[in-house]
Amino acid sequence: MYFAKNSNILCYKYRRIVSKWTCTSCMRAKSSAAPKTKTYSHTILSPKTNFPARSSNAIKEQIYKTAQFAELYNWQRKNLKGPEFVLHDGPPYANGDLHMGHAVNKIIKDINNRSQVLQGNRVHYIPGWDCHGLPIELKALQKAKKTSKNSQISDPVHIREIARTFALETVDRQKDAFKKWGVMADWDKQCYLTLHKGYVQNQLRQFHKMYKSGLIFRALKPVYWSPSSKTALAEAELEYDPQYKSKEVYVTFPLENIPSVVQEAAKGAQLSAIIWTTTPWTLIANRAICYNPQLKYSMVSLSSRPDYLVVASGLVQALKELLQVEVTVVAEFDGHHLSGTTYHNKLVRQTLPFLEGDHVTDVKGTGLVHTAPAHGPEDFLVALKNNMTVECNVDESGRYTNIDAELNGLPVLGEGQELIISRLGDDVTHRGEFVHSYPLDWRTKKPVILRASQQWFIDTAALKEKALAALEKVEILPLSSSEQSRQGFRAQLEKRPYWCISRQRAWGVPIPAVYSGHSVVVDERIIDRLCSLIESRGADVWWTCDVTELLPDDVVKDHQIDTKTVTKGKDIMDIWLDSGLSWSTLGGRTARLYSEGVDQLTGWFQASLLTSLALTDAAPYKSIFVHGFVVDDKKRKMSKSIGNVIDPTTIIQGGKDKNNQPAYGVDTLRWWVASHSTQHSQIIISKKLLDDCQAELIRIRNIMKYLLGVVNDVQKTDFNRKPTLNYFDSYMVKETEEFVNQINDSYNNFTYNHVAQSILYFISNKISGLYCHCIKDRLYCSQKDSDERVSAQLVVHTILVSLCKALGPILPHLIEEVWQHHPLYEKPFYFTENLPVLSTTVVDTSLMDAILDLKREICVIAKNENLKKFEANIIINSELYDKLNALNKSDGVNDSILCEILELSSVSLTVKNGGKDTHIELSQSKNGQCLRCRKYNVTDDSDKCVRCDKVLNEM
Repeated sequence: MYFAKNSNILCYKYRRIVSKWTCTSCMRAKSSAAPKTKTYSHTILSPKTNFPARSSNAIKEQIYKTAQFAELYNWQRKNLKGPEFVLHDGPPYANGDLHMGHAVNKIIKDINNRSQVLQGNRVHYIPGWDCHGLPIELKALQKAKKTSKNSQISDPVHIREIARTFALETVDRQKDAFKKWGVMADWDKQCYLTLHKGYVQNQLRQFHKMYKSGLIFRALKPVYWSPSSKTALAEAELEYDPQYKSKEVYVTFPLENIPSVVQEAAKGAQLSAIIWTTTPWTLIANRAICYNPQLKYSMVSLSSRPDYLVVASGLVQALKELLQVEVTVVAEFDGHHLSGTTYHNKLVRQTLPFLEGDHVTDVKGTGLVHTAPAHGPEDFLVALKNNMTVECNVDESGRYTNIDAELNGLPVLGEGQELIISRLGDDVTHRGEFVHSYPLDWRTKKPVILRASQQWFIDTAALKEKALAALEKVEILPLSSSEQSRQGFRAQLEKRPYWCISRQRAWGVPIPAVYSGHSVVVDERIIDRLCSLIESRGADVWWTCDVTELLPDDVVKDHQIDTKTVTKGKDIMDIWLDSGLSWSTLGGRTARLYSEGVDQLTGWFQASLLTSLALTDAAPYKSIFVHGFVVDDKKRKMSKSIGNVIDPTTIIQGGKDKNNQPAYGVDTLRWWVASHSTQHSQIIISKKLLDDCQAELIRIRNIMKYLLGVVNDVQKTDFNRKPTLNYFDSYMVKETEEFVNQINDSYNNFTYNHVAQSILYFISNKISGLYCHCIKDRLYCSQKDSDERVSAQLVVHTILVSLCKALGPILPHLIEEVWQHHPLYEKPFYFTENLPVLSTTVVDTSLMDAILDLKREICVIAKNENLKKFEANIIINSELYDKLNALNKSDGVNDSILCEILELSSVSLTVKNGGKDTHIELSQSKNGQCLRCRKYNVTDDSDKCVRCDKVLNEM
């Protein structure tokens, strides 16, 4: 009974398991107490279970099948009666293998869904994949080039075939991984892919609705352009390099038409404007200089120049420090006096105007801003305001075009820029490098430019106020960072005037526009014809059919289309529009939750909100959960170049180096996600954290093994006996109920780290450290079918079921494995409804706090010796005396409840007259030790106590 595996024993003095050869003082005590001729160990009801101490990936794969993971989603849809919880899945990108970010995202969602199922609620969760776009197209082409002799694949139909195959293969691989992670869904029949015919058809129709309402338009605007990908990009497709080095120049332009107030101050000297730019390549496109009429400007002389320069007064000192020359202020004047000023730009050989610009400040530069309408949003707006023609002389590859023979064909960020600077000659008063945050193409990692081109846009400015109002009603989680997330979301909505939704690629949903002369035709009848052709011929039909097949006769007539010259548009839709419309798959439902990474505050969260407001006048979600990015233990992002990438598959199955990359299994992966991914913006992963998670799982597995051993002979009929629970049992049932309520509250608030912490605390302090420790005598030594033993078993069963409910959302493989070893097992845990458990009664839990306070004092007095050999006289106040006295009753066979909790041989209580202090008197028990139960409760010459003698006689 006190012997452990490997012939270890329980040290009486230190109350821990030690080798039987190491604790000599306890060995002497044990040898004097244990008879050499008689043993009762075979009569002890020790816990027994076949539940293994360790699991394996092979066991997990078997559990997946036997626990019917694949059938669970549809089962809960049909059988659960609770309210529907709709979690809309943000589609992962089908462009490669899964990483830790995917693991965090999908497992967080699954924890939520499984917690809802275990609370009796029906979950609506349809997984999706984002299957279009440049990243997939590039990877597919790279893969195709390795197996093809043709290094240049340009046919759009061929490109689409290659990209589709690549995307579908990726979806299959990712889907297989999600299954292995235990993510609950109908993976075979209910998934949405943005390349599916139905999805594409819906997207085309939604495009037309927004076009018809005036929210989608085509215009010439400067947009982010990737020369390396030859396409326009949206803000969400950019990455910023905070240490990017741009070439900066300060350039002077001689003034020509100068207002009289300024000219008089110059006293006949030549005047020049000085501008600062970090994009010298745009100076060939300069069409104006902007000033702010609200600023003060100075006319300054430089010791190194014969002319005077005009600069904002607030930047004179900065100019002096930059040029390292003597700068003298000749005169100062208000900015509005610059109205009507002109200057000469020798690059374009034109006289150009000074124009007002609210965007001009005196924070950096000179207070005079070089303006190239084709290459900047503010510049473009100035041009529109002043009816200027916008012309772009940079092609899709980022090279100059239609300028002159020397510049044409040169890259603007390379040789072309250097030639522009050299042409300016002495007009460049300073050149250097400017380190700042600069946008890069998220795929090629190469710099982008701003370039005006004909593109399709959504008028987000028209949706701004509605979007901001809707956002205020959206709950943003976790609450600890909700305000920060809300501010970031709001800021992006406020500053976004339009959304460029056209891309110049082949792999995507076509923008259904035809071009006839100077006319652009978007007609619902064309889209209806297109959708019909897609249904019969597939999603490539826009590229495979002749344009005339798309044009009904009445459309040709109404729009006066010349069928000989009409052409189809070559643009596809932005993939953020693809995924942003995914709320359409919800069948009219509003999602209770969207759950994605923090980067989606400027991506999918925004795209979904704007499109839903545009088309349904309502937000698509009630709440959003924002999780962070995975970083290593040095808080660095995962990067192949650094070599710190950790693969979820490696965590589960192990890597080549088993010492540094052991196989932790799926339980450890999911436990790490629950413990570490919902409370920080940076989610740290390291071998130490994974080792810690594995150690915690061993503790959990061990307690589950012990609990299964305790209930190994429990039967359903035991619940019909309705045994009377003593105070200790009732207290534990009550604590267990409160534990489950607390866990569900944490699940419903998405604080999964609190769930993990609460589970570990409950196991250590309530189950292992208190209840199971104190009731061992009842379980092991009482009559097998006695009320006192059965009641303890039913409490343990209730604890076990509650732990399964608490752990189930995080560790579904483990709890299903546990349940398969339960004596009441009939079908998988998730499919088992109305499990028989004990119901709670009214219990004074504060009384247990008082008892445990007494026990702590007793342990101090006993100096950590075996408490069973002591008897105590406790002198307490009358109020506590009445409560404890009721627990100190004995039937002469079994211990009192108070003795069981305090683990003493006997307890006597005395009322203290006055005062609240408690006094404890501890002494060695005068009774002999029972050789069966090892308690000091033998009062005659027998070697057994009354209880054990009775049990043996009835065997």
